[in-house]
Amino acid sequence: MIAFALRASAPDHLSIEHFDEGVYASNYFSSHLDFRYPDRHLYAPPLFPAILEWALIFSGGNPQAVMFVNVILGTALVAAIWWLTKLIAGDAAAIAAASLATFSDFLIQYSRAALTDTPVCLFMVLAVGCGLLALRDRHTLAILGAALFTAAAWWTKYNGWLPLAILGAGLAGSVVFDRPKTSEWMPRAGTFLVIALGAFLFWLPCLWSLQEYGGYSAVAQNHAGYIVGFGGWWDSWTRHFSVQSFNSKLLIVGGVCAILLFQRTRNANPMQWSNRFWVVLFSSVIILGLGQPILFALLLAGYGLFAGLRKQMEVDRLGFWLIAAWIGGLLLTTPLYRPYPRLFMPLWIGLIIASALGLQALLSHNENAAVVANKKRLGLRSGILGLCLIFLFRSGIGESTFEDRTQLASISKSIVAEIQHFVGTTKQTDDIDAIIYVIGEPGLYYHLASDDGDRFNFITQPGSNLVMLTPIPNAPKIPTFLVLGPHAPDEQQELKAETDRATLIEEFPYQASDLVLLDDFPPSELEKNREQKIQLWKLIED
Repeated sequence: MIAFALRASAPDHLSIEHFDEGVYASNYFSSHLDFRYPDRHLYAPPLFPAILEWALIFSGGNPQAVMFVNVILGTALVAAIWWLTKLIAGDAAAIAAASLATFSDFLIQYSRAALTDTPVCLFMVLAVGCGLLALRDRHTLAILGAALFTAAAWWTKYNGWLPLAILGAGLAGSVVFDRPKTSEWMPRAGTFLVIALGAFLFWLPCLWSLQEYGGYSAVAQNHAGYIVGFGGWWDSWTRHFSVQSFNSKLLIVGGVCAILLFQRTRNANPMQWSNRFWVVLFSSVIILGLGQPILFALLLAGYGLFAGLRKQMEVDRLGFWLIAAWIGGLLLTTPLYRPYPRLFMPLWIGLIIASALGLQALLSHNENAAVVANKKRLGLRSGILGLCLIFLFRSGIGESTFEDRTQLASISKSIVAEIQHFVGTTKQTDDIDAIIYVIGEPGLYYHLASDDGDRFNFITQPGSNLVMLTPIPNAPKIPTFLVLGPHAPDEQQELKAETDRATLIEEFPYQASDLVLLDDFPPSELEKNREQKIQLWKLIED
């Protein structure tokens, strides 16, 4: 309930803004484009755009409907993290992991955006959970679930095959380090192959659908442009670190709740925890209060993996190796790509689960100890903790997470009003008053295309270049306008030299949100790049 409330709060701040959001969400409003945004296959497989399209269908075309898909899926992700952690380490660690996930600013922010990262991580966690049950128990339904959820992740994002890598590497780690009998691991290897084959067969129709767009090679070629390699690994990693430190203040609440609820779930007397419990609690408050939640997660996760390796706590051994493979593989590979913050989400979920294992290793040592209750000392410590939380809340928790992202929606209304005033009320054809081209801003295209246009009818057309400047012989004379945003700097410069072909009508000030700016700038450079412009041009007819 808390996870849903956090993700659904301030609904008036939710709106399509990010470049990729516009690509995914625009199918429903692109009937003149065969209900498909141009080159959509380069950005994502078809599952998530289809989910958004159905959300619009069921809502009667309400443009806000797409924003609540990930609110629901993001809430389900918290439950999935709880379930997977429970399979690995039991109830106490599971509720601790769920607490961290519930209050993670990072997970909340992307649950409030129409991007693929929340659903793909949900499917990944479910796939790994089913895979653990399948490998451990050879349960037929779990085998099918692992294959289906892996395929669903693969249909959502092109790196959706990651559950197979996690299951394969985790199984290999358990064989190499735990050295089970051949009669134990050989059937598991066969089960893994069945899961992998099933996932590929379920994904095969998606692969086949790419043939008319150049096949998967076109997708791979596009993605290759985002690889920075080992030469850019450190810069990419430090950028991810800075983003997590900047945008995770609310995680302090999750960290404290995780520690307190771990104690409660273990059914221990509150006064049995004595020294180590409070050392962990206050050191966590200090680390998180200094704005370094990722350091908190890394330290706890590292300790959890170390304790699991040394067999110092009770965990499912195969499950432990799955998490170790999850974190180890993504720590190495995630920084090999351009540091888009959302690419860190799969690794962040692994760190959350491993952090819960770290809490289990730290706090379960004296579960049955008998310590005399000291209510005064407990009250004093609780009071100090409360003061820490008040200080942190006053430091601006949630300002970026719950930021207003509706500026493009407002600007689109201003653009329509400006064009309507410019064109007047005279019909140019039987059906169309104007054509509006949008270059480089799918989010703005979404808002313009979703305009109902009761009294002013226009067609919105996405563009990738300035080809519309070339007149078409014998074409109907329809007023044509061009909208350019921050993602079209080259076209803005080129239009300045095309004074005989286009006239600048208006520039609209636009303050991009942190979600958008963090794709291109580190946190320290957000404010100086905040102010941007949306330009409206009128094409001059011959």
